[in-house]
Amino acid sequence: MKIWNGKWSAGSVVAVPLIAAMLAGCSSGGESKDKVPDPGEPVTLKVAYFNEQSFYQSYGNVFNAKYPNVEFEIIPTMDVSMQKDPVQAMSDLIDAEQPDVVLLTMEQYETLAADGKLYDLDAMVQQSGFDIENIVEGVVQLLRDSGGGKLYGLSPSFNTKALYYNKDLFAKYGVPEPSDGMTWEEVLQLAARFPADGDDESRIYGFAPSMFDQNAFKLIQDMAAAKGLNYLNADATELTLSDPEWKEIFEAVVGGYAGKTVFMPQNSEQGFSLDGMLFQQGRAAMTVDNPMLMNMSEGGMAGGAVSFRAASGSDEAVQEVKSPEPINMGVVTAPVDASAPDQTSEYEISQIYAINAASAQSDQAWTFVQYVHSEEAAKIRAKTSMGLESRKGYETSASGADLSPFYQLKPLPKESTNWYPKGFRNSFAKIAGEEIGAAASGSKSPDEAFKDLMDKAVDALAEANLSGEKERGDGGFGGMATSIFIGG
Repeated sequence: MKIWNGKWSAGSVVAVPLIAAMLAGCSSGGESKDKVPDPGEPVTLKVAYFNEQSFYQSYGNVFNAKYPNVEFEIIPTMDVSMQKDPVQAMSDLIDAEQPDVVLLTMEQYETLAADGKLYDLDAMVQQSGFDIENIVEGVVQLLRDSGGGKLYGLSPSFNTKALYYNKDLFAKYGVPEPSDGMTWEEVLQLAARFPADGDDESRIYGFAPSMFDQNAFKLIQDMAAAKGLNYLNADATELTLSDPEWKEIFEAVVGGYAGKTVFMPQNSEQGFSLDGMLFQQGRAAMTVDNPMLMNMSEGGMAGGAVSFRAASGSDEAVQEVKSPEPINMGVVTAPVDASAPDQTSEYEISQIYAINAASAQSDQAWTFVQYVHSEEAAKIRAKTSMGLESRKGYETSASGADLSPFYQLKPLPKESTNWYPKGFRNSFAKIAGEEIGAAASGSKSPDEAFKDLMDKAVDALAEANLSGEKERGDGGFGGMATSIFIGG
């Protein structure tokens, strides 16, 4: 079974649920009073989607069964995602092909909405009686915030994180289990209650980062993001590390690294490593991750093997890790900041269905968008998708696991940039890793290391800005297509 990490980016393998066969025989049930296409009038909808095959497997075949007079013309967009600037590439595609419905990333959605290229859906929602109140509030909020206060699209799924913990380790060492709404500081304090003895091959850690967060600065960045902080200003021209809260977070995390109660990643260039799966191996009491970790456990990872295959350009690396025994784990809400106890910065939407503002068939396009977000489609999608359903009522997985911790927090409004001086993120990651390592080993005091980090990062940013070139990013330190296979 292949598991997708929930992000759609250049080079990623896009996981599309194969739901067509399962939808056979489903009725429209309690659909809203939308203006449906006239069954006697042939309609051709142009849809900008990954590719034709995945479109029909996911939605097209079933929609055709409901509305046989509707035909689709699919405009493939996989090449768009591979372009240097996928946002501009999508804008150019819309201008050239004039699709009625477009499937967008969040970055594309934000820009196209601001440019007036997307249809405002608020009036359609009201007139059709679409039950938007049954769409997760945080998803609608994030779409409105990104649309300048208006709703220009809908997404059938979202991704966020939760705090996983090993119940057996907590019982063994007499540490009280985590609870919903814990702050990052409380999580680190809880991690510090676990023993730090033993060698590097057998030591138990109180907390270990996700397998996909194999950068020593990432935990610091996550704690800062919970406070609404970013290490660069909005236009990526200045560092913001001089804020006193950055130093406090730096010292807290470095203290955990130095005390061996928090595992310190070694800045893996592959984006993951065997060390990044300490929780799955029973060697970490806590970790923060998305629903994929739960899916891995349900899929038989415990007691079995997980194989990684990651590609970057022409290079490919394969790693395998085995879990010695099933993990008796619990799940609570992701760590928060005391200033925003009901919000998280770890909230993502990667697939947004929108209507071209210039479409002459907006009513028919809206009928299709409604179907994608209907109870009927969600019910079947929930049986096959690894993501979190945007429609309420699916807080339990197909196997019965409780997903409610992923639904309890709302997205934290944050200012960030989608563009970075070319090469700066990699330079910053290297600098941060070196200074964090120096502080954790004791060769520098945390104060000295933080000061050196700021000084070196200022120089690196100035150098990166000299060329004037920019690269798009998600705020992290680069990415990589990673596939995970469960089983022997």
